[in-house]
Amino acid sequence: MSVYSGESSAAASAQQHERAEILQLTFQRYKYMLQSWWWIPLLTTAVGLGLQAWTILSAPPKYQSVGRLMVSGKIALPEGAIYSEEAANFFGTQLELLQSGEVARRADARVAALNPNLEKIPISLSSSVLPRTSIFQVTARGGLPEQTKAYLDAVMDEYIAYRRSMRTDKSDVTLSAITDQLVSLEKDLRKSEEDLFEWQKQNNVVFLKEEGNSAGAYLAQLNRNLANLRTESQLLETLSLEQNLERRAQVDVAVESNKDNLGSLMRNFGPVTDYLKARQELQLLRAQRVEMGINLKPRHPKMVALDQKIAMQERLMEIYQNQTAEQFESQVGSLHAQIQNTESVIKEWEVKALELSRRLGEFDRLKSKTERLKSLYERLLASVQNVDVTRNIDQDTVTITEYGSPATVIRPDLGRALLLGSAGGFAVGLGILLLIGKLDDRYISVSELEAHSEMDVVGLIPRLKIYDTQMLEENDKRHILVESLRNIRSSILFMPTADYNPKSFLISSAIPGEGKSTLAINLAATMALAGAKTLLVDADLRRGRINRLFSTKNEPGLAECLKETATIEEAIVETHLPNLSLMSRGKALAGGNEPVPGAPFRDLMKKLQNRYDYVILDSCPVLAADDSSAMAPLVDAVFFVVRARFTSARLFIRSLKLLAVRGVTVKGLIYNCAEMGSSDYPYYQYKEYHRPQMVEPTHIGEV
Repeated sequence: MSVYSGESSAAASAQQHERAEILQLTFQRYKYMLQSWWWIPLLTTAVGLGLQAWTILSAPPKYQSVGRLMVSGKIALPEGAIYSEEAANFFGTQLELLQSGEVARRADARVAALNPNLEKIPISLSSSVLPRTSIFQVTARGGLPEQTKAYLDAVMDEYIAYRRSMRTDKSDVTLSAITDQLVSLEKDLRKSEEDLFEWQKQNNVVFLKEEGNSAGAYLAQLNRNLANLRTESQLLETLSLEQNLERRAQVDVAVESNKDNLGSLMRNFGPVTDYLKARQELQLLRAQRVEMGINLKPRHPKMVALDQKIAMQERLMEIYQNQTAEQFESQVGSLHAQIQNTESVIKEWEVKALELSRRLGEFDRLKSKTERLKSLYERLLASVQNVDVTRNIDQDTVTITEYGSPATVIRPDLGRALLLGSAGGFAVGLGILLLIGKLDDRYISVSELEAHSEMDVVGLIPRLKIYDTQMLEENDKRHILVESLRNIRSSILFMPTADYNPKSFLISSAIPGEGKSTLAINLAATMALAGAKTLLVDADLRRGRINRLFSTKNEPGLAECLKETATIEEAIVETHLPNLSLMSRGKALAGGNEPVPGAPFRDLMKKLQNRYDYVILDSCPVLAADDSSAMAPLVDAVFFVVRARFTSARLFIRSLKLLAVRGVTVKGLIYNCAEMGSSDYPYYQYKEYHRPQMVEPTHIGEV
């Protein structure tokens, strides 16, 4: 369990680290976009500010007139009722009605009729409710003062008139609907009363109720008798003869005081009574024999006579027992007959009771319907008195408290308008920067390059001034550049390899202008100054110009060696730097006449590697010509230059794919023009390590 929890914790930590890295890269990219394109939001802010100012200054003057209405949602009626409308959202409904198209149309017609000389212009209208009041403040804005005030007054008047017309129309429609319903309801009420009267003529309600009560009581008594008969029959069939006799004896004792009960008759007459008496006499004889047997022998005449009586009494009991069993069987049959008869009687009375209940239910239904229709008719009749609101209202719900004020010029809030314009322009500028950030795929940091590539970055070259990009010399004072090149040299020379040490290196890039030639020259100079015998080859057969930097001849060079029109000794020249030799490109080739690097190039590289410790080739960009892709498989290692804020990720990936098609794996990336002020290149912070020590330390702690 602990192993699984540790793995999940490590995975969560890795995901959190990845999200933090993505967030940091995004922040770096947009920070760079803001530093590089800062003038875009500044320009859009200025444009937005200017457009807003021009809009305000060039706009014609606006006039404003303000009026007020007091609106109430309730009015009193003479009958004491309350008239209420749109209680759920009354104020919102009235505001919408005030600004509706119908009110505006009526107001335009009113202004045209009362003031035919006024010019018709578009006028905007707005309304709101004053806090903690039921007063509407209505504001009209237009281009002419007289027209604005006249329109506002017309709107308030027409709003009140429109409300009254709506209420009148609604009252007429409601009154008509209620009247129609009253007529229909009156017909239904008359028919229901006639049906109830007709039913009462044919049926006696009092008699039906008394008969229904009697039938119910009689059915209850029959059901109780039926339950008793079924219980008695089940006991007689279930119990044995002796158990039935014992139960009968207990019943006789229990009903001793009730002389009218059937049990008392059975106790005094019949086989059951004889059997019980014979069993009692037998028990007495047996008790007497036991008592006499204490003093007399079994053959004593008295004992023999007593045994004869006992035997006779036992035979008599058998006779009575058979008669009792026959009596019980007869009694069970009688009970079954009584049960059947009682059930048939119950069914007959149930039918009668149901019929009585149905007839009484029909009477209740007719009576309830009549009462319900009568109550509804009375309520509708009372509602008619309160429907026509326009004839019964004591007070109106809308009152104009203030007609439109004299129109005044609206002074726009210049500061707020300019602030909105500048904010809008700035937002547009940020949007443009975001769009550029999405479309611009150039690498802006080493972290971003490493995040999008699986290859290692073996070195960084800082962004330097123009005069600092010249070739390195002995005792060069450009310490930061020197340390960067030494770092790249160490990374290349100590790069782990499977079974050999690379001696030939090809420096390339995706497109021109990424600094590969400058890097190849300075890297060769760094190796030569370290004591390694180094050859710099200008492998750009089309536009190579390294010989100009060293002020040497261009021909013969690499092209002539590949064509075998010149020897290696003729093509190689010594430079002013110790241990550094140069092979120029030779005669420029174009138009498909260049030699295809193959066996001649492979043989040439073997000869050069035998003569020099390191051979550095400055080739053409991969996407510019095919030379680099053809030469790359024939050298020990290929290094790719990526220039900060210049190399496109799309072109970089396409270049790597072209090399991969040739079976070439780039050994490492060199990041050129890194910002010295960023975390990508921290060496600039420790310049004291690149200056000569002026004072020797005197204490161990000072070292």
